Amino acid sequence: MKLIAPAFYPDFHCIAGACRHTCCVGWEIDVDEDSCARFSAMPDIACHIEDGDPPHIALLPGERCPFLRGDGLCRMIVDHGEDCLCQICRDHPRFRSFWSDRVELGLGLVCEEACRLILGQETPLRLITLEDDGGDEELSEDEAYLLDLRDRLIAGVASSGPAARLEEYLYYRHVPDALYDGRPEARIAFVRESVRTIMDQWSMTDGSLEALAELVRAFSYDVEYDEEALEARLNALDQR
Repeated sequence: MKLIAPAFYPDFHCIAGACRHTCCVGWEIDVDEDSCARFSAMPDIACHIEDGDPPHIALLPGERCPFLRGDGLCRMIVDHGEDCLCQICRDHPRFRSFWSDRVELGLGLVCEEACRLILGQETPLRLITLEDDGGDEELSEDEAYLLDLRDRLIAGVASSGPAARLEEYLYYRHVPDALYDGRPEARIAFVRESVRTIMDQWSMTDGSLEALAELVRAFSYDVEYDEEALEARLNALDQR
């Protein structure tokens, strides 16, 4: 099994207190089993964990994480170190796409710093191998078709600049999901329509990369990370 990621993936770092759209507000924070066991010996953390399926951190009014300090830093990290975080907090905004012979890593555009990093790349999307255990797993026929399709779509993005970087990255992010719903055409149309919409909106701003990053982040929050909104768009594209 191989671990694959965009070449810029290792450069990503959370900007913590400098972030204007913290992921510690407005998000459910589920707690994995190993973290629950670890937190049980940490009373200052355990008191904020609610039972459930799965257990989760009980948010304060305004859907604010109780560990978010006024300066935007995480009290859990400040007091106990980053290794103390539960899995979802360590991972965000990272995502994984699973293939028979690889796991692909990426950064969700819902994060403003991920947007800046992705949109600011000066060269086309390039994937690198972070790990390779030498296994001999093989892609299924459907996987091989989708992987080839995605590679051709990315290679076919001829223009330069942030619009090209956005289109490439949305192909990287969304085409693999056709493995689960069998709708590659709808997902390709979704990418192209999303890029056109965002670029039209950007044309009405000051044209800065920061303005584009904010539009992309808002799109990701409202559509990519809202399963119902994303499904509604795909269904509409299916019917065209």
